[in-house]
Amino acid sequence: MANKRSLTDLSRGASWGDDSRSGRTNTLGLDLKGVRALAGRLDAAGAGNPAALKRDFVRWPFYRDRIQMLVEQPGGSTLTLRLACRNLSRGGASLLHNGFLHERSRCIVRLPHPTRGDVYVAGTIVRCTHRGGVVHELGVKFDAPIDARQFVALDAEAEAFSPEKVDPENIEGRLLLVEPSADDRKLMEHFLRRTKVSMATAENCADAVERLKQPVDLIFANFELPDGNGLDLIRAVRQQGVQAPVVLITPDVSRQTRIELRGANCDGVLGKPLTFDRVLRAMAEFLSINRSPSSGDHSSTLSSTSPAKDLVPWFVEELRRTAQRLREAVDRDDADECEMICLMLKGAGPQMGFTGMVAIADRAIQMLHLTRSAKESAAVLKDVMNACDRAKAA
Repeated sequence: MANKRSLTDLSRGASWGDDSRSGRTNTLGLDLKGVRALAGRLDAAGAGNPAALKRDFVRWPFYRDRIQMLVEQPGGSTLTLRLACRNLSRGGASLLHNGFLHERSRCIVRLPHPTRGDVYVAGTIVRCTHRGGVVHELGVKFDAPIDARQFVALDAEAEAFSPEKVDPENIEGRLLLVEPSADDRKLMEHFLRRTKVSMATAENCADAVERLKQPVDLIFANFELPDGNGLDLIRAVRQQGVQAPVVLITPDVSRQTRIELRGANCDGVLGKPLTFDRVLRAMAEFLSINRSPSSGDHSSTLSSTSPAKDLVPWFVEELRRTAQRLREAVDRDDADECEMICLMLKGAGPQMGFTGMVAIADRAIQMLHLTRSAKESAAVLKDVMNACDRAKAA
């Protein structure tokens, strides 16, 4: 595959103004009702395709009659198109167009977020398939995974996780299970036997806070605990400054519990009785998918004879504080502060043996140059935060 051009290169001299078909919502001239009807026909036509039975990521319907995409054409010029959208996944999107576009073309998709406004996501066109008449379906693969669940605005209490095909041997990380039942703790231990996940356990909120003195990547917690509930647990976890995702487990689907779950600000919900497949998908949402080769989740590669080796534990602690500074800068929409932090990580990371941070920080810097907004660049900045949180001294 040809080398990817940077976001800065792609956006240089380009405009996000409307394309030449200014009188049409999208290149197919479809309203939202027409997009839904076309997507329905495509879904029906592909229902018997064995290859579509189980993909890496769940594709959620994301019917939109206007999604802007900036695409690089052969020769280096750029074109802004307004396209219809069929679906969205953690790894990419399916867009509908009235003509052919070259595969491997670099692009930036402008996705509408329900609370943050437009979010710019960089990617590559990996598929252009003729679907009949003038309709062509574009498959866009994003450079880095997004939290697609936020864009499709799934209910907080919905059991909805992005991974569809999960290899347990690729799941690794540190899990804290907060569960008063010894039988359920034993069941979770059984589910983890084929993974590379290490698990600590707690029986209540107080025990969980004590366990959080050691870093964790993910928290599974029973909604009902001896000394509180999921709301109390999440509040205690966040007061400790721990940003690990929290998935609540509950057998109760009553209206009152669903209302409470909406206010819990949890990252996911698992219903009892638990199954191996559903637990794997929930873990993969936050462990294996976020931990790509460039995620920076590794120990320092400095040799034992390096003069800087003794400084690595201090630097790892500094990275934790840096991640919090970055979160606060995103909340303030302070693009300049975010860029300064990323530049620091790009320079200091390799000196401490964290070479993977260069690519992550560079991608965030490029997106910040394009958007000049920390909130619009939040998806790639989250990758930087994850890299800081997961770096290890040894």
